[in-house]
Amino acid sequence: MERRIWLANAHNIRLVLHVAASVHLGYALYYDYMYVELPALAVELRLEPPMGGKFKYLTFLTGLLQTGYYLLALGQDLCRLRALRQLRDYLLASLVVPLALTVSVTFWTLCAINRVSIYPPFLDEVYPKWLNRTMHCYVVIYALLELCTTAHCYPNRGKGYAGLAAVMGCYLIWMHLVHYWTGIWIYPFLDALFGPLRLCFFALIVALSFGYYRLGEHINCVLWDNGR
Repeated sequence: MERRIWLANAHNIRLVLHVAASVHLGYALYYDYMYVELPALAVELRLEPPMGGKFKYLTFLTGLLQTGYYLLALGQDLCRLRALRQLRDYLLASLVVPLALTVSVTFWTLCAINRVSIYPPFLDEVYPKWLNRTMHCYVVIYALLELCTTAHCYPNRGKGYAGLAAVMGCYLIWMHLVHYWTGIWIYPFLDALFGPLRLCFFALIVALSFGYYRLGEHINCVLWDNGR
């Protein structure tokens, strides 16, 4: 009887989390896409490449992934299909946790080092604080809550790494293509890094993303004793 009550409560907690995350992140994405726009002067001053729109920023792309994931998890809560669960578990392991931490830790670390280079003061006028916190803080909070409230079967580490490597590789290629076509880096601070240092920066970010994968795997293993 007690186990049945606990399972029902756990299910309700997951349901609330998935609804809240879907609505919160979904609204943030909608607001960002519809209402947040850099002034034309930013393009004239070569602070933003004149192509790609929101889809050139890892923060926005990660927000799309996170929102899609919580909608998928909500679907699994309601339908309980094996295929949905397998996809949910794979996305959580290989992309949701690593990318949430990559975006958040990288952003706040660079802000602490030199805020102007990564987030100039004029952005406060066009990018509301609540939106900034949603895209750079709440994605991590929701990912960690997901690990704590839902047992996930982590995939074989090679398969998980392959998914993460493919996404990180595609984004790096996309970033370099934008720079090649426009002569402007998506993130202006990259201009201050000479070639080898820039490569080291990219390598560090990718290496850390794999470290975040292992962190999520470890947390899942400790909490649910079913990690690989």
